[in-house]
Amino acid sequence: MREHMGLKIFLGILLLVFVAHQLYSSLYKPISTLPAEYFEVVSGVSAKAIIIRNEKIITNSAKGTLHYITTDGTRAAKGGTIAEIYSDPAVSGKISRMHAVENELKSISQIEEYNNVQAADMELINSKVNSALNAVIRSCADGDYDGVSDTTEQLLMSINRRQALTGELTDFSERKTALQEELKTLNSSIPSATARVVADVSGYFVSSTDGFENSLGVSDLMVYTPDYLNSIKPEKVPDDAIGKIVSDYEWYIAAEMGVSDSLKYKVDDEIKIKTSVKSAPELDVKVKCINISSSDDRAVVIFSCQQMNGDLAVMRSGNITVVNKVYKGLKLLKKSLRVVDGVTGVYTISGMRLKFVPVNVIYSTEDFIICEQQFSENKVLRLYDEVVVKGKGLYDGKVIG
Repeated sequence: MREHMGLKIFLGILLLVFVAHQLYSSLYKPISTLPAEYFEVVSGVSAKAIIIRNEKIITNSAKGTLHYITTDGTRAAKGGTIAEIYSDPAVSGKISRMHAVENELKSISQIEEYNNVQAADMELINSKVNSALNAVIRSCADGDYDGVSDTTEQLLMSINRRQALTGELTDFSERKTALQEELKTLNSSIPSATARVVADVSGYFVSSTDGFENSLGVSDLMVYTPDYLNSIKPEKVPDDAIGKIVSDYEWYIAAEMGVSDSLKYKVDDEIKIKTSVKSAPELDVKVKCINISSSDDRAVVIFSCQQMNGDLAVMRSGNITVVNKVYKGLKLLKKSLRVVDGVTGVYTISGMRLKFVPVNVIYSTEDFIICEQQFSENKVLRLYDEVVVKGKGLYDGKVIG
């Protein structure tokens, strides 16, 4: 009886040891890894930017409904029509619909005239559908809503071409007839404009004003000291203002910073600026002048720029980073680093063994590092290599299970 009891106790202990071992093996991993990932870090001076431009306010005294012909950020020729005035408020919506119908008819014509040799390549047309879809997604993700319309139109055209090729969509005549009839009706229902607003000068058109058009001009860039920028206030905009023209290709960014930071730059330096504008995240600029405050502790660096789009045209201020250096490479946790025989490197998993790989650290923080990405055939760290971040008793060639 005692023998049976002893056997049961022994088996119970054995079972507990087995369960404990399984739990320990599943919960405790002697080696933990993370993949090496590509990463970029921008080192530079952060500042609030004030935009300086040569701007002329456009006014309109005519009564009626305003319909813009020129959109924000697009070029307007001197004497060109900026907007039209109509007595009927519904006309503006009809004109917008007319342009949409014209664009759809144009798309149908392009599909019908699509080269048959190209259309026979299903792989090509599928590629165009995917590219157009990705363009729509990127425009939405980047907040570039002005570009969504154009990319959506390209996507629909590519899908229609594929449907035409596969036989799903072969006859556009009914749709064309309906659109042509609608266009005819719209054309006949739109009266002549009662007045037009034209551009006095050529430049980029902006349909809004902010009251800084006169106080932030380009005639004297040396006036833009920290004291001046902190003192200016918006002026009252005329009640009949309908927008403005940015009349020069070159415009300016005023960035206030400490004097020590401003000494990193000199006039005519060509550098890059990172912005918060989704459609223009990076700008190529040139240092135009450096204005120091009366207290000698702050400065305003003026940068010139010639890039322009709709978002930049309406921008007056925003956060920027004046780029000093960009670090590009493979990102790892700092605790991954090991020193073996005086050589700094990391352990990676190669098959069932550990491999020690030397690395060149080009950027470091308290938590992570960036290593130079090398492409030689030698023993180098590669993208997506599994790098050991936790482990004991590590050595080159160690077998792991």
